[in-house]
Amino acid sequence: MKPINNFLFFSLSLFLFSSCEDVVQIKLDEGSELIVIDAFINDLRIDQKIRITKNNSYFSTTDPAPLTNAVVSLKDLTLNKAYSFNYENNGNYVYKLINSDTIAKTNHQYELSVSLNGITYTSMATQKRSAKIDSVSAILRDTRGGGFGSTKDPSYLCLLFAKDKTDSNADYYWIKTYKNDTLFSGSRDINVCIDGTGGEVYDVNVDSTAFTPPSAFLGFNRYNKNDVCKVEIHSISKESYFFFIQALAQINNGGLFAQTPENIKTNIVTPIGAKTKAVGQFNMATVVSAKKIIK
Repeated sequence: MKPINNFLFFSLSLFLFSSCEDVVQIKLDEGSELIVIDAFINDLRIDQKIRITKNNSYFSTTDPAPLTNAVVSLKDLTLNKAYSFNYENNGNYVYKLINSDTIAKTNHQYELSVSLNGITYTSMATQKRSAKIDSVSAILRDTRGGGFGSTKDPSYLCLLFAKDKTDSNADYYWIKTYKNDTLFSGSRDINVCIDGTGGEVYDVNVDSTAFTPPSAFLGFNRYNKNDVCKVEIHSISKESYFFFIQALAQINNGGLFAQTPENIKTNIVTPIGAKTKAVGQFNMATVVSAKKIIK
């Protein structure tokens, strides 16, 4: 995923103020140094990546500094099998798949271990099931001019038709959308949902229920003829779902009624006594995908 720690993990201890007569210079507390661990692993048949960096200050416009000396291991507790991730570049630690097999398996429990300077940070995750995609449909936008959704240039919106398994277990999903293999990565493209809707679905007399808007509208992204719309549904934990919800609230926090910025919650455990805290998120995902060629 695109690095998210540039805008998610920050602290600000003082507010700026000034008077009409005097210029007041205020020194901002940049906050304590943090280790940021971005560990979203999935069962796609591609090399898996974990990114480890230092945090940036709130007003920084530079990329976060990579940490290159970590020992990174992912253990499948269900199979009692460990996988080592090796450093490549830009803070990325990579596990290269052998024979295109996957290291991520549904319903297995995993432990992430990151050791830095004698301190080991850990996190636990269980890989959840994903949904079922029926199809992706393309809809021609109104080209007459005027009105909601209209445009003078012909373009298309894509609509996801997917189903969530209905039972006593809530399912949390992260829907990723691509245009010609390029991931849409704006704040509106953090498309997460519960049971394909805005909340948990229980006591339904059918085996599965359809995904509903706004999640099914895939961020209202535009496509042209011959473009390829690709959709992936990643299963995520309840923790990761609320991680994204809180991140969205912070990204869109502004205006007259803006609230004081806060650090995003983490499921990375820092051992007692460690001088440097680790933040971030660890998730194991089952992924289903589908493509639509716009014609």
